[in-house]
Amino acid sequence: MTAAPYMLGRRGPGRAVVVGGGSGSTDGGFVADPIVTTTASGNTTVKGQVKPGSFGKFVYPLATIAAGRQYTFRYTPQFSQLAQQGKLAMVGFGLKANNDFHIVGLRGNGTTGLNKYKVNGTPPNGWNKDTGHTTSDGGASANGTQAGPNYIRLVVSADGATYKFQTSPDNVTYTDEYTGATPTPFSNVSGVATFGIALWFNNADAGPFSIVIDQFADAAAPVTDPYFANVVLLLGLNGANNATTTTDESLSAHSPVTFGGNAHLDTSAFKFGTSSVVFDGVGDYIQLAAHADFSPDAGPFTYEGWFRWTAITGNPLLFGRMGGSDTWMLYYSGSELLFRDGNAHFSSGFPFTPVVGTWHHIAVDRDASNVLRLYADGVMGGKAIGYNYNIGNSPDPMALGYRFVGSSSFDFNGRADEFRMTKGVARYASDAGFAVPTAAFPRS
Repeated sequence: MTAAPYMLGRRGPGRAVVVGGGSGSTDGGFVADPIVTTTASGNTTVKGQVKPGSFGKFVYPLATIAAGRQYTFRYTPQFSQLAQQGKLAMVGFGLKANNDFHIVGLRGNGTTGLNKYKVNGTPPNGWNKDTGHTTSDGGASANGTQAGPNYIRLVVSADGATYKFQTSPDNVTYTDEYTGATPTPFSNVSGVATFGIALWFNNADAGPFSIVIDQFADAAAPVTDPYFANVVLLLGLNGANNATTTTDESLSAHSPVTFGGNAHLDTSAFKFGTSSVVFDGVGDYIQLAAHADFSPDAGPFTYEGWFRWTAITGNPLLFGRMGGSDTWMLYYSGSELLFRDGNAHFSSGFPFTPVVGTWHHIAVDRDASNVLRLYADGVMGGKAIGYNYNIGNSPDPMALGYRFVGSSSFDFNGRADEFRMTKGVARYASDAGFAVPTAAFPRS
């Protein structure tokens, strides 16, 4: 499920859905070029008449398509005068450059419902040809009706190479109809000259038609994590002030997350969200029961989170499950960040002086070449080459803020927020470091 963007049109202030009027790009399959008009209230109407025996294609520009954007519009079809009463007509998004085109949308399924559908073509059987284009019927759509209104959305990937097509009856709950789809014949959206509302009519759809579009939005696409399936623990640490419960937001949904000592959520300071967890340095912690997810085994991994020291004392464990031999921890000792396993295999020390009262992003990863790296605020400062140790599962819990087996000198006096464990992926794997996250980690 994705949140609804602010929609422009008659239901809110702002510009008209389509400024002005006129016509878009048509393939000649119409008695006359479809006409687009926009009223003062912001409603846009597309009207035309399909030639008998012709495949009609039409794209009206809406925006300059770009990577990392999502486009949404609501339409109500008025196809009752078509020979097939609009049951085969298609409304969607069109991408076009010269004779190349790609259209994705919703098409009548021959009864009262809709199918998701794609049509594309390249020379010599491209835009201006009645035959030779490629069609792909994706089957019945979960959302949308023949009569409408229907919401449809195109979400372009961050690299512009693929898109996701979604539908919704209410602009709240969206269903993925196509995911990871390529805009054939284009290799990237940068090759598209014209992008906008698209119509495609079957050769049996002769007759007049019109559609009304009363809402349109062009917004940044939601940020998603390409490795979310590898995230085995995700603690946002958000909740009410003084709460002692929180939720693992990874797909693993580990539960319970136990608060020990005086550890609690506090809303007076946080990196992201609404709160962070506070440790007073005397027996405070949060922990989860032992699970294989919390052991890196012999493969790549990335563990990271935000930490804020209240006082710099002892050898505080930031996160880990140190106990028996098959365990590990990342801790601060003698002005250095260190990662070690239960068999005393260490990273090289990372000279680091935390600033009291300042949030620091702390991370460790191991790549496929068995290089282990430590990072603070995006800077790589300590590593171990040939770190090929298999750190397997153990009965020890996963903890933040203290060492499960050890002295009180390992208790952390400070705050933690937005903690994530990724198994099987080294997210950063760079001696040059990386740009630290500027927002909470993605939840999908």
